Amino acid sequence: MGYPGGLLALFLPRHVHAVALASLLVSFGAMAQAVPAGHAVPRSIVLTGKAGESPVIYVAPDAPTFILLDAPIVRESVQVEGRSRFARVDPGNEGIMLVLAAPLAPTERLALRFTYREGTPASVVLLLTSQSGTVDTVVNVSRPQQTVEACRVELSAVRERCEAQSKELEELKARPPAVSPAAVALAGLVDLKGMKAEDFWEACFGVRGELRPAQCRGLAASTWAVVVLEVSNGGAEPWTPAWAEVTPAAGGAPRRARAVLSGQAVIPSGGAVSVAVEVEMPRREPGEWLRALHSLRVCNADGSRCLSVPEVTL
Repeated sequence: MGYPGGLLALFLPRHVHAVALASLLVSFGAMAQAVPAGHAVPRSIVLTGKAGESPVIYVAPDAPTFILLDAPIVRESVQVEGRSRFARVDPGNEGIMLVLAAPLAPTERLALRFTYREGTPASVVLLLTSQSGTVDTVVNVSRPQQTVEACRVELSAVRERCEAQSKELEELKARPPAVSPAAVALAGLVDLKGMKAEDFWEACFGVRGELRPAQCRGLAASTWAVVVLEVSNGGAEPWTPAWAEVTPAAGGAPRRARAVLSGQAVIPSGGAVSVAVEVEMPRREPGEWLRALHSLRVCNADGSRCLSVPEVTL
């Protein structure tokens, strides 16, 4: 029985010359004449994914066995136990060709392992053995199609992993960068004039609403000011501070804060988290630090929920 070029092409590199392909066809045609009659027709194996599953495939010396798969595999994952016992082991994207070099003992079984690129079961083990008068020339190996319910469960698991990773990413974004006194000095955030800090309790106590600051304090240096609020979320929904703006009490347009950092990305209902609002300021003398009266708004991304503090000093 001969083997069509289309089947061999599954296992050959695209650059194989036509003459080489013709030579292979002649060679395998000669081999096929000596193939035993048993299992001459294609045989099908359906993998179930059960533990310990290892279907048996019958191989014979000088008789090629083509294993045709229903999906791409990782070619580098193909491993054959007792590789030296085979004249050829040629993995393709969706198939494996085997040619046994010498007979196997009747009770001898060699493992063929490979891994699919995706889907389940992912890893497969087939057992290769010999039986007088029997050889598998073409074996179709497939996996059962997933049911709608199985697909739904797998999709739900993937969605949960994506949501968990997204939450972790948001927390990493909200986490302040690691700092140290040396890093502050190298960044030039504090010059020889130093830095000033003070609390402003009255501004906190006068605020009413779902979002309330339990503590308020300010820090300032020559070119910046930071307002630190301990924000309590009394609302029913979580709150994520995303941006802030300050407006001079003396009049003028509001200015966006340079940065808004939170101790955690989302403040849950009933939770309290420190939120720092950084504002760029014109260069000033120490006597002017934390003296410029402003109102402050800290909002979520769409501005639908904001914390408003009418009087802070920058």
